[in-house]
Amino acid sequence: MSDLTQLIRAALDCGVQLRYVDGQVKASGKRSALQEWAPRLRPYRQQLIEALQPADPWEIDWQFLAAVAEYHGHHFKCATCIASGKGYGLRCGVGASPWIAYSEAG
Repeated sequence: MSDLTQLIRAALDCGVQLRYVDGQVKASGKRSALQEWAPRLRPYRQQLIEALQPADPWEIDWQFLAAVAEYHGHHFKCATCIASGKGYGLRCGVGASPWIAYSEAG
């Protein structure tokens, strides 16, 4: 877990909610919690903006899609890999490599 993630979780645990609004990070919560956490969060303003802004819904992860296509191209033709997907045994030697790439990409 990154330092920034730990910082965000600690702030949440203390009652400070952080959200991305119009290109800025907005904090809300009890005044005492905000007064305590504002100086701690201020040095990380830019990292918080990057971490909290929503992902671009039109951004496509082509590497993941390629891994899905490669794995599914094999999986649905292989009884061993289908059985493994249901929890019975391991994938075959041909299906193991695309499965690892698929798992890591996703």
